[in-house]
Amino acid sequence: MVKTKKVFKIAIVTLSIVTVSIIILAVWISRDDYVPQKLGNSVSAALNNRYGSSCSIVENDKYIFYVNCVKDSFPLVRIDKNSGEKKLLKIDIGDSDGSALFIYKNTLIYTKSKDLGYSNRYYDIYSCDFDGKNEKLIKKESPVPHMVIDDYIYAPNRDNALTRISLINGQKRTLNNKECNNFVGIDEKSKALCFDTDHLMLVEVKINNRRANLGLRNSTELMHIGSWKGEAKHGFGILGVSNGDIWFSGRNGDNWKTLCRAENVKGKWQTKVMSDKIEELIFDYNSAMEKDKIYYLSDNETKICMYDIKTGETQNIYEKTDRKIKILAAIGDNILISEWNEDDKHVNYSSAVDDKAVRQYYINNSGKVLYELD
Repeated sequence: MVKTKKVFKIAIVTLSIVTVSIIILAVWISRDDYVPQKLGNSVSAALNNRYGSSCSIVENDKYIFYVNCVKDSFPLVRIDKNSGEKKLLKIDIGDSDGSALFIYKNTLIYTKSKDLGYSNRYYDIYSCDFDGKNEKLIKKESPVPHMVIDDYIYAPNRDNALTRISLINGQKRTLNNKECNNFVGIDEKSKALCFDTDHLMLVEVKINNRRANLGLRNSTELMHIGSWKGEAKHGFGILGVSNGDIWFSGRNGDNWKTLCRAENVKGKWQTKVMSDKIEELIFDYNSAMEKDKIYYLSDNETKICMYDIKTGETQNIYEKTDRKIKILAAIGDNILISEWNEDDKHVNYSSAVDDKAVRQYYINNSGKVLYELD
């Protein structure tokens, strides 16, 4: 009997210790103050680099790095902004399906796939310094990454759920079990990473570093764009996030795909048509959002227009009357574009790329051509 009481007391003490430990752990996890901040590329450039673009790009204060994916050698080239000098750093970077490029501190992060024998859109992820030297393998056989944020590479897993790889110790963690197709920005209000899906869902993932490091799932919220109330009748793709508002392509009263905004008002999303001048805004083909500016093409695809989110004003910034234009990405105040001569053989961008008939240019948002990315 005495022995039984002793065992019971030990069990009670053990249970108390475990309970207190769980409470302390839960409180410690809940007080994680991590806020995602530094991106390794612009949102539109990272998205462009993932999806079969004719050119991938990233830049910092000193250099522009790009891969001309029209060339068979997939060359990685560096442009010195001060001198304008171009230097070939590497070849066989990425492939025709994508050439991810990110900047992390003093290194460049990129993908390779040649002769690896992987299934479609799987790559090895590498880093090197800005001279192309000191190459290091980060991760083998990975889907093309979404983004580098702070000290982590964020990438989909085989189910398109979100994973991240530490650039400090190589640790890989799965963050949720929801589909996260395209990274569209950080919600400054909720501090969450925002993604969209092929099913027109907005996915917000609130990153808790302590949960992630323990292998626990992070809080994930899903919202269907079509369920939002307001002026916009439907959603067709998210352009980006600015000051907590979601900017997207939606239908107006005339049934055109135009520029719309969704604002969270007391926990409910309300939509508003922001411009009646845009008659066919296709988020993944002819537009890009960066630094409170939205760039889009005219209906005939010969003119680039710029919409200022802060002022609501629109202006034409670039025009080519004898060529077609595609907006690939925007970084800072600069825009990556592709141009081609339309004819019976090259009726659209895809056919021009297939025939290697496109040319890439880097322009600023005043319309000045800075570089041809040959």
